Amino acid sequence: MYERILIVIDEEATSGHALDEGLALAQTHDAAVVMLGVLPPAGGAAVGDLPVMGVVGYADLAPQVRQDAERRLQAADEAARRAGVRVQTRITDGLDPVDCIASTADAMRCDLIVVGSQGQNAVMRLLTGSVIPGLITRASVPVLVCRACSPGARLLRMDGTHQPARRLRAGTGPAPA
Repeated sequence: MYERILIVIDEEATSGHALDEGLALAQTHDAAVVMLGVLPPAGGAAVGDLPVMGVVGYADLAPQVRQDAERRLQAADEAARRAGVRVQTRITDGLDPVDCIASTADAMRCDLIVVGSQGQNAVMRLLTGSVIPGLITRASVPVLVCRACSPGARLLRMDGTHQPARRLRAGTGPAPA
C-alpha cells in the first residue's frame, strides 16, 4: 500500500512516536522512508506569528540548530537501518514548515506523512503554533498523527538511546507496566 513514507523528525519527544509508527508501517509494507528535519526560518524563532527577540541572534544559533537536527536525523537513520528499512534523510528550512514538509513529500514522491503530536488544546496551539492542522489541509497525501506508541514499542530518545514506550490511555495517565 505504501511505497515511501516521510517521517518528520524534530526536537520534540513526539518524534519518537512518529519514528516508531513510521518504521513499523515501513516494515509492514516493505516501504522506504524519508526522514525529514525542518529548521526554523532564517529570520529566527517565533511563537505563533510573533517573532522572539533575544540577546543571541539566529545567525549565532543557526550552526547549533543545524547540528542538532543532523544529530537527530542520524539517530533516526540508524534506527531505520537496524529495523531493515531503506532510508534517506533530508533537512529543509523555509518560512513555512507546513509548506516545507508538504513540498518535500511531493518532491520525494512520498505517499504518507507521519508526524508526532503533543495533543495540545486549541489555546496552546494558538500560542505555540502547530503545523499539523495546516499540514493536514495542505498535504496531497494522507497524514498520520502519532500521539502514543504501540504496545511493546521502544522510543528513540533524541540522544540516540532507546527506552521502553508506555501507552497512554485517554484520561487515565500511564498504563501499568
